[in-house]
Amino acid sequence: MLEVAGSLENAERMAREKGPDYLLDLMLILGLQGKFDEAKKIGKEALKINPNDVRVAFNCGWYRMQEGKLLEGFNLMNRGRFAGIWGNAHIGTRKPIWDGEELGNKYVLFACEAGIGDEILFVRFVNDIAERGGKVIVACSEGLMSLFSRMANVSAVVHYNNANSVYHDYWIPSMGVPVVLKYEYKDLNGKPYLIPLDSAVEKFKVVINSSKKKIGICWKGNPKYEYEQFRKFPEGLFFHAVRQKHLKVYGLQKDADEKIPSFITNLEPLLETWEDTAGAIANLDLVISSCTAVAHLAAAMGKPTWIVIPILPYWAWALPGEVSPWYSSVKLFRQERFGSWKEPFRKINKEL
Repeated sequence: MLEVAGSLENAERMAREKGPDYLLDLMLILGLQGKFDEAKKIGKEALKINPNDVRVAFNCGWYRMQEGKLLEGFNLMNRGRFAGIWGNAHIGTRKPIWDGEELGNKYVLFACEAGIGDEILFVRFVNDIAERGGKVIVACSEGLMSLFSRMANVSAVVHYNNANSVYHDYWIPSMGVPVVLKYEYKDLNGKPYLIPLDSAVEKFKVVINSSKKKIGICWKGNPKYEYEQFRKFPEGLFFHAVRQKHLKVYGLQKDADEKIPSFITNLEPLLETWEDTAGAIANLDLVISSCTAVAHLAAAMGKPTWIVIPILPYWAWALPGEVSPWYSSVKLFRQERFGSWKEPFRKINKEL
């Protein structure tokens, strides 16, 4: 455990003595423990000491979002591109980045970035670009191409690796759009924007068929995520919370390596594509998940979605409260004490 200074006046001395990463590590540890005020002070001090440290700026961005300053937060987090900790590498096009001007039917290549959940979260901004006169071509992961192609304002979809093979007048990295549009939280539209495939919906009508309330659950995300260990919780708490007589529970988890209780109908063998997952979600009354791509998909479809998040959550959930300006259908269940997951699952059990 890192030593915590008795006063912030010692921060500069400690940074000199222990190396440039010390304050950054200290800031992260305080945040993971929910000591946000202390972490923010450390971050401000670190930026004073080295205002050009993009990693410090990136981490400070989360706290600006928590304070309700979305644009300032995005500006700081976008500096993380210079350290390879935000977004993707440049796609190689020589065309200019769209800077927010009216487009007059010009083609904009919208390059999705980061993980599947991020691609789903940011593709909403296709509609904002179209409102400014743009014809939008989406470059994304292969598994999302079909799903994104049905968005009303998408002119074409291409695999991310082939982005430069299609004609475009401008391009924009998806995670930079809020900065270009100068959006604050009040400017976000939480309405649904993804539509499931009819045949996939029909496929799961046979399987997801009950007179009880139908609940879909997903309890863990990408194991390669850097801070996966902090958003993981004991599956037993989850299973206990949803085991109620008036509910029919369906498992949306892929690659589950634990024994799933018999009261849960495991849909994994049928979930071959993201279209399948969307079709399954469409037949449910509610989805409950940790911070996963499944949660983003359900929320983007407008399905009531409850998300269980750690004390230091993903930046999209940084703004305090139970609701999110990103999705109108989301309710957040927050970890209240570092190391304990009992409180959010007690609340879920009660609300169910």
